[in-house]
Amino acid sequence: METRMVSALSEAACRGEDPELFFPVTETGPGARQAARAKAVCARCPVTSACLAYALDNGLAHGVFGGLTGSERRRPIRVGNAA
Repeated sequence: METRMVSALSEAACRGEDPELFFPVTETGPGARQAARAKAVCARCPVTSACLAYALDNGLAHGVFGGLTGSERRRPIRVGNAA
């Protein structure tokens, strides 16, 4: 996975951005606005799936990866029909 992530970075929309943008101190108030700006970068990125997979595979708890914040990545994913 590491090699795939390094390869994906060359195409990543965040490549020219300030890395601090992707690590808001909180997810409320100004931090929420910062996270929204980071997610806007992710929204135009061609490699969000690789980025998200990297964060999940490596247990990265903080920061915006693949368009999701740390708390969003920790939420359970429901598969199938909800009854």
